[in-house]
Amino acid sequence: MPLLLKVMKMSKLLLVLCCILGVSANVLHEGGQIGGCSDSDGAMMYTLEGEELWYADFKSGRGVEPQPDFIDHISFNPGTYEAAVADQQVCRNNLQVCQQAMKDLPVEKDPPEIPMIYIRDTLELKVKNTLICHVSGFYPAPVEVSWTKNGKNVTDGSSINVPFPNKDGSFTQISRLEFIPQ
Repeated sequence: MPLLLKVMKMSKLLLVLCCILGVSANVLHEGGQIGGCSDSDGAMMYTLEGEELWYADFKSGRGVEPQPDFIDHISFNPGTYEAAVADQQVCRNNLQVCQQAMKDLPVEKDPPEIPMIYIRDTLELKVKNTLICHVSGFYPAPVEVSWTKNGKNVTDGSSINVPFPNKDGSFTQISRLEFIPQ
């Protein structure tokens, strides 16, 4: 199903997508901005080459730059978070209009593909590392990821990014869990 039709059928989430293409001297780069809201939550994220550069953490009230240490850091303006907060109000107004116009349309659901779990760094005993869970191919967003250790839920040191749209209209999300191998 085309992305626009899926977005139109969503009754609880409004996702606004745009893509920005920039060209340097010899290289073509693809960046994007993804924003959206629901009745109870919101999202704003900037990407480059499909990688997350910045996102608004509305629960903690700040912008996050989750870039790995091995790249040249890209910084965002101090007012980026405040602009994302303002965009949420516009999004919620648009959401109310869409919910009213499409209140009787059913949502088709696609389950996620089998998640991929891998470690960020080479495994070394007693050295902090990160488990990464890559979940893709699901619709609608978001998906829930839970981490367990010996059958018990583990939440300390875990995080999950905002849903990232795929070209086929499905979504991808990445969850991380910091741990110390023993």
